[in-house]
Amino acid sequence: MRFSIKTAAIVCSLLLSLGLASCAEQGQQQETEIDPSAVPVSETVVRFGVTPEDGGYISGIATQTLVRGEKTTVVEAVASPGFEFVKWSDGERTPEHRAKSYSEETEIYAIFEETDDSTPAIYITTDDGKPVWSDSRAVGFTLSVTNVPRKYQLNSVTGEIKTRGNASLGWDKKSYTLKFDMKQKLVGLGEGKNRNWVLISNHCDQSLIRNYIAFWLQNQLDGIPWGPECRMVDLYLNNEYVGDYMLVEKITTGETKIDILKGDETGEIDADFLVELDNYAYKGGEKGTVWFTARGYPYEIRGEDGLTPERCNYIDDWMTAAWDTVSGGSDEDVKKLLDLDAAVDSYILAELTKNIDCGWSSFFLYRKDGKLFLGPSWDFDLAMGNDMRLDNGSYKKLYAGKNNGFGQQNWWYIALMQRPWFVEMVKERWNELMEAGLIEKMIEEIDRCWKMNQDSFNHNFERWPIFGQRLNQEPDQVRALSSAEEHVEYLKQWLIDRAAWLDETFADM
Repeated sequence: MRFSIKTAAIVCSLLLSLGLASCAEQGQQQETEIDPSAVPVSETVVRFGVTPEDGGYISGIATQTLVRGEKTTVVEAVASPGFEFVKWSDGERTPEHRAKSYSEETEIYAIFEETDDSTPAIYITTDDGKPVWSDSRAVGFTLSVTNVPRKYQLNSVTGEIKTRGNASLGWDKKSYTLKFDMKQKLVGLGEGKNRNWVLISNHCDQSLIRNYIAFWLQNQLDGIPWGPECRMVDLYLNNEYVGDYMLVEKITTGETKIDILKGDETGEIDADFLVELDNYAYKGGEKGTVWFTARGYPYEIRGEDGLTPERCNYIDDWMTAAWDTVSGGSDEDVKKLLDLDAAVDSYILAELTKNIDCGWSSFFLYRKDGKLFLGPSWDFDLAMGNDMRLDNGSYKKLYAGKNNGFGQQNWWYIALMQRPWFVEMVKERWNELMEAGLIEKMIEEIDRCWKMNQDSFNHNFERWPIFGQRLNQEPDQVRALSSAEEHVEYLKQWLIDRAAWLDETFADM
């Protein structure tokens, strides 16, 4: 007869009491006689869930009871509208979770995130509904951000707003500077929180994308250590729709921006600094304290409080000596002075975009640890074929690195491009970028931006019906375009043609 485990235990106890056998011996004798089917089978449970709860659902058997060694059946994570699948909590990256076996009870979650593929909406309400009309007198505001994933939403944060710009101050659609009372991270932009942000109207660029794609490009050029991040947004001011704007980090200093120790931080006259080559520098304040001229070109000191004439004079003398080195010093001294990676990449940015303002304003330079960095750059709304004064908007001809008599070229680049070794560095870097598909990636990014913001762009031009008008210096071929989509297509083709022309030109140099 066969014995159960319970019977075997009773027999073992009886034999021990009679002294006829040891329990161990009895267990060995009975081991082969126990019916395996009578032994409970070891099982485990695997549960599949989702996070957050409204992010999606599991297609398949969500709770699976398995014999040890048995594999799960395949399940799939399906995203709810407005969400996208990211990964499984155990590291699986595809929505279908592969069949696996588990040795113990396990819970696995499909991780979803809200999609971030529409235009954020920024609502600004000024104190007592006051109008924002001045670039020198700020108005208090409260700001909220909607139409974004919950992690980016803001409600009633406070700060001050004023208009910004030079020629653009005369437009009906203004640009603005925001300064928050406390640092904020807006719509996921930047490495850290910032107090200072800018809303650019792009009013004379009817593609609305020139500044955006130039900043995108600048951030792809890793020779430039830092460039501002940006995003298109819908702006509402005092409950009135104002238009599509580009929200962008302000160029300034800080741990997550241009990371230097300035005079107001060290207390030293000879501390590092950030300056902007800017023909509007006189608007910034007193000459000799906040701005200066070096060999005839005006520079404003940026991102620094408590400036003194002594500090300004030191920076003036250093920048003058630096220009003298670049324009007439030895090759060895130039290489010692400049961060060459930044010089090459910022030149390529200026030349590819044919940025008409690169030597007029919005060109930043800074010194860090004894090296002079050229860039980052700002203000591209007249670049990329949008100014009739520069070759009638043509994609041909060198501009940033050649003196063609226009008067707004960048003389730092012109001086450098007269040195054969620098030209070779530019050609080598250009070829590297082209082989990596930079232009194709730019076009893809323009298409992505257009797709995401198409409704916003079209809404903007319902609010501002300006097609065909000349607001600034738009060439006739640009004025002939009659929709936002046509303007975007024109921009894409201009960049493709410009890159092809530069390919041939650099190859022949």
